[in-house]
Amino acid sequence: MKTLRYLAAAIVAAGFMAAPANAALFVFKGDGLNVTPDNVGNVNSTCATSGGVSNDLCTIDHAEGFDYSKDGVNVTVTAYAGVGGIDDVSDNYATRLIQDINPADSGLGAWSENNTSDDQTQFDSGEAIRFVFDQEYTVTNVEFNRGGDTNCTTPATEGDCGAFDLYIDGAFIQTIVLGAAIDVIGLLGTGTDFVLIAITEGAGFTIATMEVSDVPVPAALPLLLSGLAGLGFASRRRKTA
Repeated sequence: MKTLRYLAAAIVAAGFMAAPANAALFVFKGDGLNVTPDNVGNVNSTCATSGGVSNDLCTIDHAEGFDYSKDGVNVTVTAYAGVGGIDDVSDNYATRLIQDINPADSGLGAWSENNTSDDQTQFDSGEAIRFVFDQEYTVTNVEFNRGGDTNCTTPATEGDCGAFDLYIDGAFIQTIVLGAAIDVIGLLGTGTDFVLIAITEGAGFTIATMEVSDVPVPAALPLLLSGLAGLGFASRRRKTA
């Protein structure tokens, strides 16, 4: 009986150790680019930014967005404009999502069809980007760029990257300020549905890269379940005897 108790205690203790999570690195910018949309029927490959740069990719059906897959992780990305809050992140507010590939230091942005005051590739105030994954993941090391295709910490003439409101699975998490010394967010959060709503007037950002990891599962969970089952079986045998 003592042996069984010690075994159960060891299994429970081991259950608090997390198994290593597999990670997929998505690079949307031209420098190191490793993903392009899977739903090629929704891709306009001849769209150009206001600067006339071609080879960038834009949505045809904006509400459909772009589907990406990397190392077993699947995500749909959609852009929105005229957004006042999370309730406006719907098909009615979908706008053209652009994967700004050229120049190299770029990323995912909004075309800003109704706003000619920016370079039409950034998420400016009232615009949003949404990432919907096929299951729960942890998103880390998200790199942001700014107008002029430079990172947020590099001085530029087109304004700062600004701030955005972060929502995960429909719940407000926090307001995050980019720029100065911040152009990479080490931990964005864990969930299936991530929404970033730009809130700084005259500023804007693109999503250059992000790392997506499985949510760690206790490494000893299968052992724990089998151990509990074994304990139950032993108990039933004693009662039968």
